[in-house]
Amino acid sequence: MGKANTGGHLDRYERAALDGAGCLAFLLGSQVVDAAETIEDGTIGAAIRCAGFGHPGQRSLRAMGVVVRPAPASVFVAVAAAHPVLSRLFDNSDWCDGWAGALMRLPGAHGGERMSFGRVYAPAILVPRVLICGAPS
Repeated sequence: MGKANTGGHLDRYERAALDGAGCLAFLLGSQVVDAAETIEDGTIGAAIRCAGFGHPGQRSLRAMGVVVRPAPASVFVAVAAAHPVLSRLFDNSDWCDGWAGALMRLPGAHGGERMSFGRVYAPAILVPRVLICGAPS
């Protein structure tokens, strides 16, 4: 999408690929698509904070490519590395060429196994929940 790096200056897409925090902030500030449940301000970040393991709000997030605590004791949020809803969400952003690589740059993030994200089966990027919700008090 962006121009090739010629002369040592990164274009906006190359900079975005290095900006995991910006990518996460964009994702968390985006609206939940087709949320059946009322979630605070309707953002993905608010939904993650209130939709723990087994919460009904999980369905809307999973259908978008986000799973809170993929296992009951998990300290991660799984984000699909490839998903049509996330593709549309990131389509007009600087991360349109790939949010997965940017999220992998977050401290403590790593690639996970393929898993179910609604009707999509894709590799997961495991993002530490503490980066989203803060340290437990």
